[in-house]
Amino acid sequence: MDYLEIARKAKADFQKDRQAQPETAKPIEEGRIVAVEICSNILEAHIWLAFDDSFKADDGRAVFYADELPFLATKDAETLKEIHKFRLKFPGARVTQ
Repeated sequence: MDYLEIARKAKADFQKDRQAQPETAKPIEEGRIVAVEICSNILEAHIWLAFDDSFKADDGRAVFYADELPFLATKDAETLKEIHKFRLKFPGARVTQ
């Protein structure tokens, strides 16, 4: 078997395996987005931005809710870092005035 035949066989095997595996990820256009994980430059951490009030993270990351954004936008970096620390210690806590 020459190298071209080997390459063709490998390609055919790869395509056959790829077609046999079911696709588990859905396109972002399908379904409803509940939360997104983002990397905050200010907090220097990965956090969740939740669009659904019932979202609960199970990975130890802080969750910030979309309805809190107007309030959080008025805070300086140090205050945001304190809020983040609080969220890590008390998962599910919400910002209130």
